Amino acid sequence: MITFSNPILLGGLAAVALPILIHLLHRQRFKRVVWAAMRFLQVSLQRNQRRMRLEDLLLVVLRCVLVALLALALARPSLRSETSGLFGPSKVTGVILLDHSRSMGVSDGVRTRFDLAKQAAEQVLDALPAGSAVALWWVSDTVQPAIPEPTLDLNLVRKLVREAPWTDRSTDLWPGLQRAVHTLQRRLSPAKAIYLITDGQAQAWRHWPQMQQLLETARQQVATHIILVGEPELANVGISNLQLAGGLCPVRQPVRFEVQVTNYGRNEARHIPVRLSVDQELPCDEFTIEALPGGASQSVALFARLSSSGFHAVTARIPSDRLPADDVRTLAVRAIQDVRVLLVDGDPGSEPRSSETFFLRHALVPVPPDRASDYFIRPTVVTVPELAQVRFDDFDAVILANVAELPETELAALAAYVRRGGGLMVFLGDRINATFYNEVLGKRLGLLPAALGDPRGQANQQDQFFTLQAQGYEHPIVTLWNDPAAGTLSSARFYRAFELKELDPTGPAPRPTPTAATDGQTQPEPLQASRGNEAGAPRVVLRFADGTLAMAERAWGQGRVILFASTADTAWTDLPVRPAFVPLLHRALGALVQHQDQALNPPVGGSFAWHLPPDYLDRDALVSKPGQPNAVRDLRRIEMLQGRPTVRYDQIHWAGLYEVSVPDPPLTLRFAAQADPAESNLEGLSPAQLEQLGRHVTVTTWRPGAALHSAATPAGTHLDLWLPLALVALAVAVVEMCLAQWFSRPK
Repeated sequence: MITFSNPILLGGLAAVALPILIHLLHRQRFKRVVWAAMRFLQVSLQRNQRRMRLEDLLLVVLRCVLVALLALALARPSLRSETSGLFGPSKVTGVILLDHSRSMGVSDGVRTRFDLAKQAAEQVLDALPAGSAVALWWVSDTVQPAIPEPTLDLNLVRKLVREAPWTDRSTDLWPGLQRAVHTLQRRLSPAKAIYLITDGQAQAWRHWPQMQQLLETARQQVATHIILVGEPELANVGISNLQLAGGLCPVRQPVRFEVQVTNYGRNEARHIPVRLSVDQELPCDEFTIEALPGGASQSVALFARLSSSGFHAVTARIPSDRLPADDVRTLAVRAIQDVRVLLVDGDPGSEPRSSETFFLRHALVPVPPDRASDYFIRPTVVTVPELAQVRFDDFDAVILANVAELPETELAALAAYVRRGGGLMVFLGDRINATFYNEVLGKRLGLLPAALGDPRGQANQQDQFFTLQAQGYEHPIVTLWNDPAAGTLSSARFYRAFELKELDPTGPAPRPTPTAATDGQTQPEPLQASRGNEAGAPRVVLRFADGTLAMAERAWGQGRVILFASTADTAWTDLPVRPAFVPLLHRALGALVQHQDQALNPPVGGSFAWHLPPDYLDRDALVSKPGQPNAVRDLRRIEMLQGRPTVRYDQIHWAGLYEVSVPDPPLTLRFAAQADPAESNLEGLSPAQLEQLGRHVTVTTWRPGAALHSAATPAGTHLDLWLPLALVALAVAVVEMCLAQWFSRPK
């Protein structure tokens, strides 16, 4: 069978008509002229007329053949034979796609799947015909071209295969296959092939319909070989999540962490000890999961104390199995010495107990008065007129309690404070100006995560009330109450509350607010992901039992805003005297303060960015990676970003703890990359999927010692025909020139 590398150029065969058209347009046209002596030439003309027609016809045919041969040669035809190498193997132009994702770290006790994949890649190289050219790409959820274009230097390819790095990235083979097909379709080669070496994890084929269509469309031009390595592994238990659950992370106080363990296998797993440690020291807490059914997850609450302020690494571990990478998970946290909270009292009252902030002050510092000075939360109460003498940057969070409205100067300062990373919490009440909240805080600035409707209910009676939702808590602030042992939020009674109207997440962005510079900056500040000056999408924190909104939050600039539908005192609700009020308030405060630290735990494959004090501008930072010696560190320049010195790092290919250090002045900060828990699901493609895949590509299950000769070369053999066609075209051109010269000689 004859195939063409550039079938589009076959359209050049239409040019065969050009010599014929030229011949017809330039035929001699005779004009009759009566001339007496013409009769003496009549006999000679009749004798030469047939010879001249034959000569012209022969030249036209040769010119048509010449054009046709050139068009066929440019289309790069090749003769494909299914018989055993009649013409010998053809040179192959190929791309090797080497899967180096997290699931390739599954081990049989001696070698990992990635080790086997590298051996299989070397066997492919050994089996390729002489003169073949190969590109090498490392694929996961992205494509990293080690050798972008096919090269004839197969020794270089072997070297890079042996040095290929395994990563903790997730798997998505669609980008790699798509790019490889497009790359090979541009190559002028009769034999083109893709060699995808992977473990057959179903997660990697999430774009199954698109991949099948691509392979079916490309198989006439590109032969695809999928080489599966490793034995199926159905039993795997891993840590799928580790998070700070206590809201705040104070120094020398017990801090609650939640460790989620998932059984990705089909059978029940038993006796799973879960250990928690800080800064790679001995475990500080432990819990044993007695039984975990297949496909189930269980969260475990463990506690730790952080001995000093600054950055710490909290690590959860379970016993190692065939995929040890997901048996350890590390979280970077920033311990704080104290939390300074500014309470703005909108209704001070005639006595302390009637103040809007009375219950807030006691809930924030839930210890006896003689120990209040040693507690890590330090509230300061002011009234609205006193705000003019307050500097918002001296506080970690600001709480507005039934504040009617803010003067323009204080409003601008508050907006700038939130944009720089401050936290704002708003409690409503009977004194607020709803128009100010909706028009200024809502529409003009975009601070509020919900719009205020009309109040509902009556505060001066006790018989009619509404309650909070009793289950289905999804926001991190309230997930604690998914555990029945933590108590309940639904026992609180609300007699009056504002109707909060949910906002459209895709609504218009607020206008930017000027930001003021911060003086005396000594602590590094995070760079939070935000859409420039736009507010983040509003999120529901808590609902009432009837489904209406009770509590909402949104990111704004680098800060966060939380809005409650009711009061902070007992004028409209009895929530402040319920046991759940203290943990709810502390977790909400923690969401405001720790929101700044979310950048400390980027996903694998993401990027890390952190603001530094002005003294560090244009200095070099050294970044050490998990499992790498300190001698192998990356250098990053601290540059100006969004008007502030920032260190950025985007080569996050491994899960675990990274350390960023600046020699002068000395500074060390830590961040921890979080792997995608879906990569721990080792379920492979089903037999039906493999059978369906085999209709479009060659699927080979490779084991150590097995030969890959049949998989390494495209089916059949190829003989390039373009060079013989080009030589024949040259010969035809020479013959045409000689005959044209001969026919044009004087007769």
